[in-house]
Amino acid sequence: MNDATFRLWFERTVPVGLDEGTFVVGLPNEFARDWVESRFGDTLREAIGAVMAADVDVRLVVDQRAAEMAVGAAETAVGGGERPPVPPTVGEDVVPGVADGALNPRYIFDRWVVGPHNEYATAVARSVAEAPGSAYNPVFVYADTGLGKTHLIQAIAHEIFVADPARRVKYVTCERFIDDFISGVSEKGRIEGFKQQYRTNDVLLIDDVQFLAGKQGTQVEFFHTFNALYEADRQIVLTSDRQPRELEELDDRLRSRFGQGVVVDIGRPDVETRIAILRRQVKVDAYTIGEPEVLEYIASRVSTNIRELVGALRRVVSYASITHGEVTLEVAREALKDILPKPYTQPITIEAVQSEVARQFGCHVSDLRGDKRTADVAYPRHIAMYLCRELTEASLPQIGGRFGGRDHSTVLYAVNKIERLMQDGHDRQLHDLVQVITSRLQTGR
Repeated sequence: MNDATFRLWFERTVPVGLDEGTFVVGLPNEFARDWVESRFGDTLREAIGAVMAADVDVRLVVDQRAAEMAVGAAETAVGGGERPPVPPTVGEDVVPGVADGALNPRYIFDRWVVGPHNEYATAVARSVAEAPGSAYNPVFVYADTGLGKTHLIQAIAHEIFVADPARRVKYVTCERFIDDFISGVSEKGRIEGFKQQYRTNDVLLIDDVQFLAGKQGTQVEFFHTFNALYEADRQIVLTSDRQPRELEELDDRLRSRFGQGVVVDIGRPDVETRIAILRRQVKVDAYTIGEPEVLEYIASRVSTNIRELVGALRRVVSYASITHGEVTLEVAREALKDILPKPYTQPITIEAVQSEVARQFGCHVSDLRGDKRTADVAYPRHIAMYLCRELTEASLPQIGGRFGGRDHSTVLYAVNKIERLMQDGHDRQLHDLVQVITSRLQTGR
């Protein structure tokens, strides 16, 4: 956890004792006890268990020593006044001029790869960066984990600051916003400082607002902060793992505010974009790739998210370095054999995919390979081509050849079409069907 969170919740604790396998921890008051239990209970148990090399339970209690320590710790941390912000400095992890120095210097537009999955979101982000507060406001970006939400909104912050260093730009995670608010209401005289900290920005970017769920007091403050900035024509950019209407744990009025501007999504990148992402990463990190097929191999087998995609590339390069060899296709297969999902370690063939898809749709394999273009045949054919691309090592021309000698561009069209249908989230039946077929293929049923 970050330093501010640790100081706020864990500097003011005391070890009370070990009682028959239960580690007792003292906190300064009931509020802190309940908050640490709900937010950090599992983390605390894992940490204590790891240190003691044993399974232990943890019980949190209010302890007078912790209460007395809280006063001294608070005065030491803030020198009798408000806790000072982290001073922004020029370095690998911070950017001058941006509140809290929280931006990653790698998360810029120059390192952002655009593809069909994020084209609209990118256009909106660039428009906001060029004209904050006037182009689109608010902007709500949603995507699954690891698809680039944080990269995109931090790129907005970078671009705005570079264009006008005088603008007050604040990027924080939702967790940081919550912690700052709790600190403001739990320490006398701090709430006005909190409001000043958040409501005087020209641009406010908050990551992962879904974590506001279940925190009613914070939601109320967030609502007022949002309104204050919006009415002053200040730019607001938010991210989440779901679109506003699906955040059912949040107040209706918040969801309404989130959806009143521009809502954009980032889908899963198609295989061509994944290859482009890997090429960009190779260039950025100055990797030497012995065989170009390596990138296609990784891109075709890691489709869950960009973070895992880049992680797979780095694992391959690291493995080659340790074994003193070139980054070849054989090395890539060896390096990734233990971490690739099971679907990709099974010998799934094009014929197996065709057979299972035909069975699910009640048609013949010959229909998938034939010339019929009616919807009842074209749709399962597209799904079969998509699954062949995802689950086998066959190239586009090889797949096309097994589907009646079709051109590779036909296969690519089918793959992209199914990917788009799955990414937009509206066709849940398709998503479930693909999962069922994949499961049956990988288990050989």
